[in-house]
Amino acid sequence: MIQITYHFIDAIFYFAAFAVPIYFIAKSRHQKIGSDLLLKLMILLASFMVIQFIYHVAGMFDLMILSKGIHEPLSAMAMAMFAIYYFFSIKKIKMGEKEERASE
Repeated sequence: MIQITYHFIDAIFYFAAFAVPIYFIAKSRHQKIGSDLLLKLMILLASFMVIQFIYHVAGMFDLMILSKGIHEPLSAMAMAMFAIYYFFSIKKIKMGEKEERASE
């Protein structure tokens, strides 16, 4: 019973948190942003949250193969992709700033 409650509460929180990147994605589609790095990061973050939401819903119904076997490694991959993309985005931004300072 405690496990079901845990999965239910976590599913609610992930669903609520999923609204933030989706709102940002919807708003930024209508506006031209100079760089789409943040948009891509938000898409990766939203995909992680959806995977985690499905993981907790499957865990709530005691579908361990679906939750632990498929969605847990999938969410780890999504978070790793987010981290790698974030790392290279920051590196790219810093390189651009160094080039700007050098050209002044």
